[in-house]
Amino acid sequence: MPTSNNNNQEDDRKPAARESTPEFRSVAIARPQSLAVPGLIRHSTDTIDKSSYFKEATRSKGDAKATPAPISNDGKKYCPWTPIKLRPVPAFYPLERSSRFVEDDLETVVDRVAECNRLLSVHAVYCNKTATATLLTSENVEMHLSLWKTVKQEGIVVEIQRRKGDSIAFHRYSRCILDSAAGELDIKDHVEKNGDDIDAVFARKVQRLVTLEKPSDAVASEAENAIIAIEIAHGLVMKDRIDARQLGLESLCLLTDPKKTGHTTAMIASRVVLLGSVQDIDSDASPEEALVCDETPFQEIRQALLSLIQFRRIGDSDDVEEDKDSEECEYITVLHNLALAVLANALDVIGDDDIDSVASNPEEVPSGRARLDTSESISERFLVDSLECSDNREIMKTLISELGKATLKPHNACLSAKCIGSLCRASEKARKRAKELGAKNVVQTALEVGTKTHLKLERECSKVMSSLTETNTE
Repeated sequence: MPTSNNNNQEDDRKPAARESTPEFRSVAIARPQSLAVPGLIRHSTDTIDKSSYFKEATRSKGDAKATPAPISNDGKKYCPWTPIKLRPVPAFYPLERSSRFVEDDLETVVDRVAECNRLLSVHAVYCNKTATATLLTSENVEMHLSLWKTVKQEGIVVEIQRRKGDSIAFHRYSRCILDSAAGELDIKDHVEKNGDDIDAVFARKVQRLVTLEKPSDAVASEAENAIIAIEIAHGLVMKDRIDARQLGLESLCLLTDPKKTGHTTAMIASRVVLLGSVQDIDSDASPEEALVCDETPFQEIRQALLSLIQFRRIGDSDDVEEDKDSEECEYITVLHNLALAVLANALDVIGDDDIDSVASNPEEVPSGRARLDTSESISERFLVDSLECSDNREIMKTLISELGKATLKPHNACLSAKCIGSLCRASEKARKRAKELGAKNVVQTALEVGTKTHLKLERECSKVMSSLTETNTE
């Protein structure tokens, strides 16, 4: 009993339980500093403007507002990009490793970047409001360039992001653009020394390996391997999947490039593209030594290339509208560009082969014959065959029409100018037909566009203009 009373007294002395109420605590966390750019400080009032960052800065190239600025004909220095105000880096925005801090004024950096894009033949669509640019290379690598301002130190941050395409080619382009923006690379001297091809240095190394001394039986082996490679490319091009078709066309681009595959392989692939045949590769070879194979796949390759160039399709599929914003239209655009590149390579290989043969054996060419006899016959036969395979639609007219879109699609225009130049230099009939279709005015307009924004287009248009203006000296 006494124990019970003590317990009751202890319970009476305990305080009454208090009601639980929620408590809120806050901790102030400092905003992270940039690891890529020294001295970059962000204000606490910075907010992400979604409308500018995700709509205007990343809008597609087909948007009417994103078309390049018109070319001025006055004597002042032309610059297609004139941003007025830069934006600070938004909060919690991780800068890409492909970025550079430049301690120069805005005008200097913009001039360097724009000139670098021109000399590297990069199609750039600039936005002055957001200080951004959408870049597209001839290898179909899409990049996004942004200019940001800093607060602690006077300077500009140049950032390049890869959106699509080959990552190796992206790093080569981004390195040149960033070094040029920082003033560490003289891009003009670099182009004059290494050429306007970004892979010129690597192509020379590959060419040295290709042109090494080969055994006597290597030529026949190379021809057989070329036939096998072309048949593999044919199998990819004729598939229903667009990614397989793209891989097949990229293979044909490599096979028709003598700098990457060798002269024999490039000649065989070029004849397949132009004539749908591999016969008469070596005129000195006997009929027993000639290549014997089924040429149906080669004819299908030529037909597929002509369909892509003239109708933007393969086979009997429906035409794809250029203005249609869809994934299919995007893929067809890439395939169309690759088909033009294959045709340009093939025509260039045929023309260069005749020039080399005439230069090495000038006494074998009788006076009074055309300087490029073989390429002339191949080019004229290609023009006739393409007319029959394309429902009486002229390939020359298609190429001139493509060249007329130089402002919006300079890469396609450059390839078209290369094709037109090869045809006009090889065939007098092709030259006359080009003049009848008004090629001079179109080439002159494209030449002005190339002079301002695209070096490769400028050079190819200059070659075409010289071919159209020269007189017949036969």
